[in-house]
Amino acid sequence: MNKLWKYAGWIGLALIALIFIQAAVLKLMGVQAMVEVFNKLGYPAWFRIVVGILEIAGAIALLIRSSSRYGAILLALIMIGAMISSLVKGAAGDAIVPVIMLFLLVWIAVVRGPVNSPHSGTTASEQG
Repeated sequence: MNKLWKYAGWIGLALIALIFIQAAVLKLMGVQAMVEVFNKLGYPAWFRIVVGILEIAGAIALLIRSSSRYGAILLALIMIGAMISSLVKGAAGDAIVPVIMLFLLVWIAVVRGPVNSPHSGTTASEQG
């Protein structure tokens, strides 16, 4: 049963990483919907590119055991920015997805803490 939870955790982590990679690719490709979102929020075009690059970096970091906590923190900071941006512009409904992702990322940051921490669930010998 423990292995089942381990695999389920990795699948969930991979799905979250894929969500961020997909969003990043749309930003980097300049898909009209993404361009409009950033324009509506009042951000310059270069900021959309920076966010896309950071999302890819965070998603990749999520998938690397030794850096998944840092990837989760980076992506959580991006989600906080998305939440604040939506709320400041009066689009509270647009903040729902960032709030959900923020909770998932905070959970990942806690669970995937440093190796040998009480919350990591992994010891250095299991690290491989």
